[in-house]
Amino acid sequence: MAALIAGLLLGFVDSVVNHVPVFLGEVGTARAERGGWSQVAEFASLILDAGWVWAALAVLAGWLASRRVQPVAGLAWGAAAGGLSLLCATAAYYGTDLLFDGGSWWGWVTRYWLIGSVLLGPPLGVVGALIRRGGAIGVVAAIVVPVGAALQMVILPPPAESRMAEPIQWSVWVAAVVSVGLIARSGGRRPRKASALKST
Repeated sequence: MAALIAGLLLGFVDSVVNHVPVFLGEVGTARAERGGWSQVAEFASLILDAGWVWAALAVLAGWLASRRVQPVAGLAWGAAAGGLSLLCATAAYYGTDLLFDGGSWWGWVTRYWLIGSVLLGPPLGVVGALIRRGGAIGVVAAIVVPVGAALQMVILPPPAESRMAEPIQWSVWVAAVVSVGLIARSGGRRPRKASALKST
């Protein structure tokens, strides 16, 4: 249920943010001349449209779905939740676009991303479930999203013509480095706590 809600919310919000210039009547206006809300929306849009954010959704869904179940069952639940979350997000995104723009929902772009959701969602959901295992496996699984976000800034950075490209790159890089550092630090503490408990 949480995976479904999270997916619907991401898809809806992403589509709405992309249409802020339309709501404000600033379509066709140069970026430098747009108002403050459009600038904020552009920043949010470039973040929400990024592949690492959608990957993070599937990982989060897998993490949530694997609570209170046995490890093996957690992987299955995580896989299902990861796929479902991306399917819901894709459906909500293009469904909301349809409300604003009209046209056909069942276009090739929608089908392309639905297929991508089915193929990529389950393994990402498994990554989320593996985070709960802790130890080295949990640490590696937990850094998948921040490392992926940093790699995307290198391979597929925001469009250079956008004034928000550089702030977004810096923001993502800083967030990724801090996240990896915190994950590594917390992961490194677990064995010491475990050994301390055994010695008492």
